[in-house]
Amino acid sequence: MFSESWHRVAREVVTLSPAVNARKQVVHGEVWYVLHDRIQHEFFRVRPAAWAFIARLRGDRNVEEVWEACLELYPDEAPGQEEVIRLLSQLYQHNLFQSTFAPDSAQLFDRYRKKKQKKMRGQMINFLFIHLPLFDPNRLLKALSPLAVFLFSRWGMALWSGMIFIGLKTVIEHFGLLVEQSEAALAPGNIGWLYLCMVSIKLFHEFGHGLACKRFGGEVHDTGVMLMIFTPLPYVDASASWTFRPKSHRMIVDAAGMYVEFFLAAIAAVVWAHTGNTLVGRLAYNVMFISSISTMLFNLNPLLRFDGYYLLSDGLDLPNLYSRATQQLKHLCESHLFDVEASISPAHTRRESFWLTLYGVASLIYRVFLLGFIVYQVSTRFLGLGLLIAAFCLILYFVVPLGKFLKYLCFSERLHRSRKRAVAVSAILALVLLSGISIVPVPRSSTSPGILQAKEDVQIINITDGFVAEVFTRSPQQVAAGDPLFRLQNDELDQRIQSAQKLLSDTLVRLEQARQEGTLLLITPLQREVQTLQYLLFELEKRREGLLIRAPISGTWTSPILTEMMGTWVPRGTEVGRVMELSDMEFLAVVSQKDAAELVNLPEAKAEIRFPGQAAKVFEVSAFEVHPAQQQNLPSAALGWLGGGKIEVSREGGEGVRALESFFLVSAELHQTPQVYPYQTGRIRFYLEPEPFLYQGLRKLRQLVQNRL
Repeated sequence: MFSESWHRVAREVVTLSPAVNARKQVVHGEVWYVLHDRIQHEFFRVRPAAWAFIARLRGDRNVEEVWEACLELYPDEAPGQEEVIRLLSQLYQHNLFQSTFAPDSAQLFDRYRKKKQKKMRGQMINFLFIHLPLFDPNRLLKALSPLAVFLFSRWGMALWSGMIFIGLKTVIEHFGLLVEQSEAALAPGNIGWLYLCMVSIKLFHEFGHGLACKRFGGEVHDTGVMLMIFTPLPYVDASASWTFRPKSHRMIVDAAGMYVEFFLAAIAAVVWAHTGNTLVGRLAYNVMFISSISTMLFNLNPLLRFDGYYLLSDGLDLPNLYSRATQQLKHLCESHLFDVEASISPAHTRRESFWLTLYGVASLIYRVFLLGFIVYQVSTRFLGLGLLIAAFCLILYFVVPLGKFLKYLCFSERLHRSRKRAVAVSAILALVLLSGISIVPVPRSSTSPGILQAKEDVQIINITDGFVAEVFTRSPQQVAAGDPLFRLQNDELDQRIQSAQKLLSDTLVRLEQARQEGTLLLITPLQREVQTLQYLLFELEKRREGLLIRAPISGTWTSPILTEMMGTWVPRGTEVGRVMELSDMEFLAVVSQKDAAELVNLPEAKAEIRFPGQAAKVFEVSAFEVHPAQQQNLPSAALGWLGGGKIEVSREGGEGVRALESFFLVSAELHQTPQVYPYQTGRIRFYLEPEPFLYQGLRKLRQLVQNRL
């Protein structure tokens, strides 16, 4: 209740800044007051007892008189002298009141951080999400207020629901084409259009937040560009909604951006379905892709501080969710590990404690994963920038917090009774963590794309031109070696054979006549002509025999085009079909250089294969062999970018089989034959020797540097 420093502030006259507004809110049945500083555009939440004290700071009474008045009105809830000093310190730190403090009183509040320094530090911590303000959109949003009233009315919701229904119906009707075209969404030639569509959509998204905020009486004075992972995107600051009393109004503002994006996605779906493979159709597909899939993956994700985070925070009535979750984890650590009796949980109920703990753990894990993913992706394209970001993150998110934690262990007054225990527990946890990442082996594996092929696979190529006259064996069907498959007809070939036979007969008569007459000068040329005609006739007879196509091996005969070619002309050298032995197939995998070296030295071969459409079924590998030489040409164009695969290929030649980086080919034998057709792509997973996390990370870093340099 009382403080030794009270005399320093008791006689001071303090006035609340006229730029501060207050709004009453009810959270879980408890009353709070939200203070809005209109100059700095910042928000603060206080309890009713604290607000009762702050509201009486009008300049006609000093601090002690205001405090005594609060004691008379709220004898059980009024803040004590120490709490008043802390409250005044926070108000002073954020420039929320006017006063002329004596020098010693000003030092009491320890105003150690200036406003600009705080913002700069925040930008450094969130350097992947930098905000650059541009202009005040309030006048523009005021002009669009009639539109905002309609959008967030019952009629607007009815229009939105109808358009969403039409969009979903269109997507369901064209779902096959939608999935097929998705392979080209991230193609190199579409990246520029995709980014242009993304910027346009996010502009509508952000102004959706602004219009919703304006609709319910909020002020919007800040819009600009946010560099999200170095990608410029628009933003609108609609944080004025935090002062709205009804929770539903705050949640509508939170969801307004996604509300607009889903509406645009529905319109784009209809446009895409009626424009086909045109520029307008491709742009509509990009809009639909970004406004639906990317919105659900990022904006709805509550672990990132986007729309989903604020929806969850307002839906659960947990303001300042992230910061309070962090405080909750700190409280759990102090109370359960360090035995700090003075530790107080930021949660007011068990329900809040559960949600804060769950969110704190989940967000911590996700942020570490996301940061590592971003650093890795940047490093694979720009090694220097990636290593610079990694070093900066290491210092900012590991070295600096470690230094603060050590300072906390050594000098914090909260640990004066349990410092030895805190140091011992921290040392044990650090030892366990270091042992876990450097000693304990962790299972690891590598995956590679590949294609299923028959070991015996013969192309059926006709050696003679002709019309398809008769089909003996339909496709697909099991055949034996020598079985007739189909027959071609070539009347011109028959005429050429008859002409060659007649010419050969005449030449033989002439040769016999020359021999009888003893004309030695004609015998030698006629003999050569006979040999030439005999060879020509042999070739023509061979080609006529080739009109009847037979199976070269036993296996399954497949020809998807033969039945459609009945009666049509088939040029010489056309691949008409294949005969494959499907009972003996192998999986050819394209393995990168960094993974192939470990496969050669594996003491025991263990791998498994999965195919699209049979993802739940695993096909075990009985053995695999790494071909010793590096290769450049893929076993099939289906594995490369141009064929819908994941491997970068050269665009020269148009065949799409020459990989940009050399690889090793691995042939794997399966225990059982999968129920899929040959040339089906899939993925093979090789199980490698277990290894601690530390060595795995160092190896991947070394391989990345070697690969890029």
